[in-house]
Amino acid sequence: MKILGIIAEYNPFHLGHAYHIQKAKEMIHPDVTIIVMSGAFVQRGEPAIINKWTRSKIAVENGADLVIELPIVWSVESADYFAYSALYLLNKMHVTDLVFGSEDGNIKTFTSIAYAINKHPDTYNQLIKQYMSEGYRYPDACNKSLNHLLNKEIRTPNDLLGLAYVKEIISHNYPIMPHCIKRTNDYHSSLISSVSSATALRKALKNNQDVYSQLPGYQYYKNDSLFDFNQFFPYLKYTVLTHNHLEDIHLADEGIDNLLKKQIMSVSSMDDLITSLSSKRYTRSRISRMLVHTLLNNTKEQIKEAMHFSQIRPLAFNHIGQKYLRETKFDLPLTTKILNHNDPLYIIERKASLLLSIIDPQIIELDNKSIPYHQ
Repeated sequence: MKILGIIAEYNPFHLGHAYHIQKAKEMIHPDVTIIVMSGAFVQRGEPAIINKWTRSKIAVENGADLVIELPIVWSVESADYFAYSALYLLNKMHVTDLVFGSEDGNIKTFTSIAYAINKHPDTYNQLIKQYMSEGYRYPDACNKSLNHLLNKEIRTPNDLLGLAYVKEIISHNYPIMPHCIKRTNDYHSSLISSVSSATALRKALKNNQDVYSQLPGYQYYKNDSLFDFNQFFPYLKYTVLTHNHLEDIHLADEGIDNLLKKQIMSVSSMDDLITSLSSKRYTRSRISRMLVHTLLNNTKEQIKEAMHFSQIRPLAFNHIGQKYLRETKFDLPLTTKILNHNDPLYIIERKASLLLSIIDPQIIELDNKSIPYHQ
């Protein structure tokens, strides 16, 4: 049985994503297509522009059979943690093939580097630590380490993620075959084109620009609330100014807590705050992720306790996905309702929903549903 796995955020789901699913299915000819998708917040450290239920629904309407959630504890993390958790879940779902998009487009690039790193993990990790001690940010330190060890480079965020996926498969000996599809658009372009990037489409949606032809499920974006990280700036400011132990917050390294308290008094938006805190040492994404955890009051200890998987949470499925869930045995139980969960992972997930409900009260109602969307 062929089970296709795709790791996604769909922030928002656009034509490139539809193309990815279509091409991946043509490549693998799967019996079931499973997406593991970031939930309320995405890896770059901000709320997804539209709620996870709608995003997963659009994915099912455009070729996915089943969408499961990547919880915030794992989704708002660096590439390595993000990849670890996504591959862990896909392996638990018995996925046989993973297809991801990349600028490079050649899977041999990723497998050769991943195998080399797997043979020399201590050397590679030591090089990363060395470059970070010299002031390089983590992504740059990884790339310089690759260059030093293998005389190779992987520079774009998507390719770094792709490498992280392949490393996880190899290091854990997962029975998953990786494949990649060459991306056809500029991942960070802010311009609308025939196949626009997620960055351009988020900007267009926030500016009320008509991008009907670019977004499958465009009607949902007109009916549902759109989230913008700047909406939460007043709540963040209050939290920061009244918090006595910011150093306990996850990702708040020594010194950044004092700088945060200082800078938040001199800016008027989340964007300006992130810019003021970013540096050679801290990327914008790293700062944004810290601010998400500050808003949710997630301490280092709480995140440590929550970093495990006890259950799998489906968000949407069609009849094929439903049949697969019903007839397949999994190592982890399935859950759809997290209202009364005492699991540390779902306590944090619940806090994320409560935060988004400040902007869109229906989020709590959606989170309390015991049955995900099915087509």
